[in-house]
Amino acid sequence: MISVVVIGRNEGARLDLCMESVRSALGVLAHEIIYVDSRSTDDSLPRAKAYGARCFLLSEERTTAGLGRFVGAREARGEYLLFLDGDMQLQKGFCEKAMMAMASRGYDGCTGIREDRYIRDGQVVGHHANYFGCTQERIAPEFGGALFIKKEALERAGGWSPDAVACEEAELHARLKAADCVIAELPVPMIVHTDAVRDGRGVLGVIFSHRRLGEGQALRCAMAQHQAGAYMHHENEKFFFYMLDWMCVILILLLGVWGLLGALFFQSAQLGSFLSRKRIRAFVSQKLFFFAFPAGLFTYRVRSRDYTAA
Repeated sequence: MISVVVIGRNEGARLDLCMESVRSALGVLAHEIIYVDSRSTDDSLPRAKAYGARCFLLSEERTTAGLGRFVGAREARGEYLLFLDGDMQLQKGFCEKAMMAMASRGYDGCTGIREDRYIRDGQVVGHHANYFGCTQERIAPEFGGALFIKKEALERAGGWSPDAVACEEAELHARLKAADCVIAELPVPMIVHTDAVRDGRGVLGVIFSHRRLGEGQALRCAMAQHQAGAYMHHENEKFFFYMLDWMCVILILLLGVWGLLGALFFQSAQLGSFLSRKRIRAFVSQKLFFFAFPAGLFTYRVRSRDYTAA
């Protein structure tokens, strides 16, 4: 049986689309739907119940996506788990093809093509047909919140971490690899994801956003499970440049003006290499990581695992 774990908060009509897509895509396949609500103030819970979902309400005031998935996995009865967010729509045929690939090639889990639609004021203002650039079957280099996985494999890796406000997928991916779990990425449509456009954030809002702080918090989660090495290896490119940036700071402190000139030369050469590879966004992301990583470590806190049936 497939246990579909849907998490959400104030999803409204998007939750109807999510639930309808699950019902349509899974059809006669044996499945259950579990909805974990992050303290919605709208009618998300009644909407989920109308589709026959088993519903649970988190007790934690400051919830996380990982916490919702952690609770959903705990309540799941199926041997296969499908994790979705309330703003995702499951595509027909994915689960059947994923189970065939897992059975024939020994995979522990699968992801597929994620299509993103960016919404502002109810209108689609942007579109990405293949967010992770999946064009052929491969071992997944990363995955988002949509994941199809054997329950046994998830438990073997330690499950979702409830405490990081973001980047919980990368932290889980690292532990899955450390536990020798193989997650494949299939060139098969899996979900359509609708994402609200976030306007009006300043520079500090970008640097210290929950999503970016989550990189440090995800490492703190890995440290709590004695898997920091696995996470650092998974994020090795970011950590490499993070350490190089700190070496630049040390050079400036030790050598003054000469150190500053050396650091500027290194940064300009690094920027040039990224420009040549058309990866300017990755370069900026790594520079922001320099600030957010230590901030994320210090803002980490343990969330309550308590919840109630709704």
